[in-house]
Amino acid sequence: MTDVGQLNIHSYKNLRSQEIQQVPLFQHEELHAELLVIPPGQGIGRHSHPGRHELLDVVEGSGTMEVGGLVCRGGPGKCLFVPAGTPHGLHNDTERPWVLRVTHQERLFPRHLGRLVVRALRGRLTRWL
Repeated sequence: MTDVGQLNIHSYKNLRSQEIQQVPLFQHEELHAELLVIPPGQGIGRHSHPGRHELLDVVEGSGTMEVGGLVCRGGPGKCLFVPAGTPHGLHNDTERPWVLRVTHQERLFPRHLGRLVVRALRGRLTRWL
C-alpha cells in the first residue's frame, strides 16, 4: 500500500491464525511499515538486518523482546528502536496474540547518493510538467 491516508491496522489482522502474520501497511521510498501478529507460543528467533533500522511498537498483547542482549517485556505502548545490524528477537510467551507495528527504514550509505538524486529530480520534474 502506498496511498497517502489513514489506516485502521486492526482491520488487517487475523487473530485466529496460528501462524505469524506480516501484513504490509505502507511503503514509501526508504520507509516501510508492517503489522506483525505473533500467535501464542510463537516467535521470531534472534536475527539482524545490516541494511535497515527498525522501530517496534506494541499495539496489543505482550511478549518478550530481546535487542542487543537486553531482554524486556513488551506490552501496549512499548516502543523499541533497533539500529541496523543489532541482533534482536521476539517471543510471545502468553495465551493471547501479540500485535506489533514494525516500521523500518533502509540505512543510507554514500553509494546511494546517485539513486537519491535521480529520484528527487524525477519527483520535481513530474510536478513541473
